[in-house]
Amino acid sequence: MPDYRASMRTFDMAVTAIVASLFACSQATVKTDKGDGGPAGALTSIEVLPADATLTVDNGSSQSLDYSVIGHYADGKSARIDDAQLTLDDAALKLGSISGARFTANGLSAGKGQLTATAGGMSASTSLTVAVSQTHLGPGVASDAPDNFAGTLAPGAQSPTIAYPLDGALMPATVAAPDVQWLEGGAAGDLYRVRLTAGSASVQAILVSDAQSNFNWQVSDDDWRLLLTSANGQPVVVNVDHWDATNGAQASAPVQVRIADASVGGAIYYWDLSDGKLQRLDGNGRAMAVANPPEKPGSNGNRCVACHTVSKDGRYLSAELWGGSEPSAVFDMSDTAVTTANPAPTVAPIGSYVALFSTFNPDASRLMINPGNSLQLVDPKTGQAVAAQGTPLPASGAAHPAWSPDGTQVAYIANTNGGWAVDYTSGDLQVIPVTGPDTFGPPQQLVANSSGDPAFKTPSWPTYSPDSQWIAYGAGTNSRGRTTPSPGAAAVTFPGSLFLVSRSGGTPIQLAQACSGALDCYLPNFSPYDSGGYYWLAFYSLRDYGNAKAGTKGAVRRQLWVTAIDKSKLAGGGDASSVPYWLPGQDAKTDNMSAYWAVPPPMR
Repeated sequence: MPDYRASMRTFDMAVTAIVASLFACSQATVKTDKGDGGPAGALTSIEVLPADATLTVDNGSSQSLDYSVIGHYADGKSARIDDAQLTLDDAALKLGSISGARFTANGLSAGKGQLTATAGGMSASTSLTVAVSQTHLGPGVASDAPDNFAGTLAPGAQSPTIAYPLDGALMPATVAAPDVQWLEGGAAGDLYRVRLTAGSASVQAILVSDAQSNFNWQVSDDDWRLLLTSANGQPVVVNVDHWDATNGAQASAPVQVRIADASVGGAIYYWDLSDGKLQRLDGNGRAMAVANPPEKPGSNGNRCVACHTVSKDGRYLSAELWGGSEPSAVFDMSDTAVTTANPAPTVAPIGSYVALFSTFNPDASRLMINPGNSLQLVDPKTGQAVAAQGTPLPASGAAHPAWSPDGTQVAYIANTNGGWAVDYTSGDLQVIPVTGPDTFGPPQQLVANSSGDPAFKTPSWPTYSPDSQWIAYGAGTNSRGRTTPSPGAAAVTFPGSLFLVSRSGGTPIQLAQACSGALDCYLPNFSPYDSGGYYWLAFYSLRDYGNAKAGTKGAVRRQLWVTAIDKSKLAGGGDASSVPYWLPGQDAKTDNMSAYWAVPPPMR
């Protein structure tokens, strides 16, 4: 394939040379301070050359372009104007900088902007395009390997199938770079080209297949940032192409990832079910949320922490210790001792309260707990019971309480048919009005057995949107998604989907896009970040993530995913969810669930 970028650079330099020679016999410098001088009378117009130029930056090379401003005069003559002022619009400022008449690309962003020259009271503009490309060669890949993928590629029998990211996934602009994965195939020595493009930016890696291949390529943070800053509303397009000596190069079907102009951050606390540990994901990566949990007395090492919740300000974490119906504890996540001391300190004495599940009110002065299948109120600082006023809290058949961010409601599952809040196969979604401090009104029913559909008769795990207007919840045929009935027995998986309903009731909306049309989504939890016109909802799924080597294909392993919910579509009552993305940073080799999302705690 001809190197069109090299040809364009040659063309640009040729234009500049022609301009210089064209005016070599004219006055070299024209002062235009008054706008009516010059060698040929009044200045009538100006232009910028080269016009509509394209500058290509390959692999971080420094690229500059010199501009000339040409003045045209009343008698038809022209001359270069050396004291013209050149400026860039906001789009061009993302691409580089201007010094005098020289533009220098920064190589950090690709796209199209505008350059404007002013002189003698007149102005002229031209477009400026910067294309940026990065090429990475994997271990053992020859320097000329990219030549094997030259030209336009067509699909064939050896075309790879991209397993991740999912086609049509919507990601916030702040998300970490994805790990591109494709299904295994080919033979040792075959080449793969992973190529991502966004606008005028492209990133590619050439990899060779061998016994250690995981058929994946983790995009670097720098390359991902280049793509995101260059997308300009366009999708990131992912291709994985295959080459072997017999068949040549064959193309995959492309996958498109949409990027939302949204800033979504914070910390996500989730349960690593494989090891019985609480993990925390934030901008610094993954680490144990509580490094050294208290050990169960006489247990010879039981430090399990599970069934957690996090306060709205991210400061406090309430969790059950050691096992079902065991003592609970509150940890102050702003205290560095939580990650350094052994054992980690607790806010209230261990054993002061027992809860399977719990939820904080907005200022974390109260904790509603769910021991057995009742709801009770405690002071999280002391662990002591607090008397609820008004309508008594449910004493039976209750599970999974969730306090609204505005403090005016508690959503929960009522009328469950199990002996405790962990296991049940039927229930109703209800809300309890909060009418004053420690005071509650009569429960109000929102969804009865998920509107009577037997496939979704078991609602579970309600969670409020950050503005408290919507409640997402899971529903299937069991309160769990997957369980092992007894030691050594085969695991049982229950169908489950996600739903959304207004806090005041109405017809529930099934979030089918989030579940990719399958019934394998459970335990949703809203992000506190309402950004880009979307709510962001985390959940766990048993679907395949990627391939079998780098991901979870065939493992039926819980993994955390995030879907965007388009707020503009909610009024219509249709599915407002999107194709989800896998939560970066989690360990794909462990069972992960219960992703509680909070703002970063105020450290002290």
